[in-house]
This record gives sequence, structure tokens and C-alpha cells, in this order.
Amino acid sequence: MKTISRASRKASILIAISPLFITPLFSHSVLAQSTNPSQINSYIQQLSNPNQSQQAQKSLVNIGKPAVQALITALQQHQNPEVRAAAATALAQIGNDAAPALPALSRALQDKDPKVRSAAVEAFGSIGKRAMIPYLVANLKHENASVRYNAAHGLTRLGNYAESAVPTLTETLKDQETWVRLTAATALGNIGVRALSSLPALVTSMEDKDISVRHSAAYALGSIATNAQETVNKVSTKDLDTLIINLEKGLKIAGKPNLEFRQQAVSSVRTPLEALKKERSKRRITQILSQWKHLSLGYSKTNSLIVNLK
Repeated sequence: MKTISRASRKASILIAISPLFITPLFSHSVLAQSTNPSQINSYIQQLSNPNQSQQAQKSLVNIGKPAVQALITALQQHQNPEVRAAAATALAQIGNDAAPALPALSRALQDKDPKVRSAAVEAFGSIGKRAMIPYLVANLKHENASVRYNAAHGLTRLGNYAESAVPTLTETLKDQETWVRLTAATALGNIGVRALSSLPALVTSMEDKDISVRHSAAYALGSIATNAQETVNKVSTKDLDTLIINLEKGLKIAGKPNLEFRQQAVSSVRTPLEALKKERSKRRITQILSQWKHLSLGYSKTNSLIVNLK
């Protein structure tokens, strides 16, 4: 049997356990280096180099929260639009930890470069949903139509989180620019039943001078109604009546030949309307039966009292 010396055993033990100590120390060293401000600034500078930009952006995303302030500065101050766009994209990928960047991203929606504006919209869609809404709502009133469009487009991604934007989006249906009106209608449709107050304005928009806006309003009306249908147990009878009244008006408008509605758009209004009418009839029957039962019970008690008096 081969004998192993004490020195050999010690060497074997050190080799076996050394990864347990070396790896954490190495990882800590890499982390410390990557979050160093000078290293972060180096990555920011690399964003302007086409050969380094992609890897630099990935490194900044991996760093995460510690890199947010440097990315905000790049987004606001860098002269190269490619760097500003890359900074916005990195912030989007960092996600909720990039919430402090929302004011800067809001201003980036007004950037003169379309790539930067587009990247800012994407970032808004990835960072804490409710937190971004005030910035988007404010930009719906901006003098630049492109900024208003980007704000409306950002709201289309938020679904019912954007409920607080309903009044401003409803006003935006009157915007001078076609694409802004169209996108505002889409955003309202995506909010669903919580955009109930916008129904009359959407019905009006179904007679917009632009065919694309007319269709967008019809689909939005249908989306709100479909959402109500899916959550019908939570819809009050009053709101149900409001939905039906506006859907009937919308369906009447959709039937006008001169407005050239596609059959799909007409169906998007008609289908939920029929379902909601059935729900209303069901509720009315239930109410009548309940009243009849109450009256029958009262009649039975009255007869019983008369018999006892005799």
C-alpha cells in the first residue's frame, strides 16, 4: 500500500479547499472594480465607440443601481445622441432601480433625436409603472406633437395602471395631430373599464375626419366593453347602463356607409354589446323575481294574520 506523506496531504487539502476562498475573494474584487466611479465613467465613454458600446452597455446594466446616476448624466448632457440613446436603453434594462431617472427620461421624450426619444419611451415602459405616469401626462400637453405622441404611446403600455391619465387622454382625443389622437384612443382602450368616463368622447371620435382615428376609437370602445364583460361581476348596474348606451351609439355610427368602418371594427363594438345586454336582462329578471318573492312573502303573512283574526 502506497504511503502518502504529511506534506502531500497538506498540499492536497489546500488544493481542494482553495476554490472556496479564492472564488469569493476574486468575485468581490471584480465587483469592487466594476462599481468604482472611474470604471463606470469608462463604460459611459465606451458607449460612443460602436465596437465597445454593446459590451459597455451590458456592463452598466450588470452594475445596476450604482450606475444609474452616471447614466442619467449621460442622458442629459452627452452631445452624442448614440450615447444618450444607449444610456436610456441601459436604464430601461436596469428596471425599477432606475426610478430616479424618470425626470430625466421625461425630458428625453423631448430630445431632438428620434432614437433618444424612442429609447426614452422604452425605458418608461420598464421602470415602476405608476411612478412614470405624471411625467407622461404632463407631456401630453407639450407643444411638440412628437413629444405628445411619445407620451401617449408610453401610456398605451401601462394598461389600467394609467387610470389617472384618463381625463388628459380624453382631452387628447381632440389633438390636432392624427397620430396623437389615434394613440390616445388606443391608450384609453388598454386601460379598460377604468376608462369608462371616456366613452362619450370615444363615440364622438368614431366620426373623426381620419379613418385611422375612427377605427382606433371603435376598437378602444370595444376593448373597454370587453374588459367590462370579463369583470362583469364588479360592474355596477349604473355603469352597465352607461356602457350599453354608448355602445349602441357607437354601433349606430359604425353602420354609416360614408365612414367606411371595417367589419372587424363593427364586430368589436357589437359583440360585447350583445353580451352586456344579456347581462342586463339577467339582472332585471333577478330583480323582478326578488321583488315577486318579497311580495309573495308579504301576501302570505297577511293571509296568515287574517286567518288568526277570524
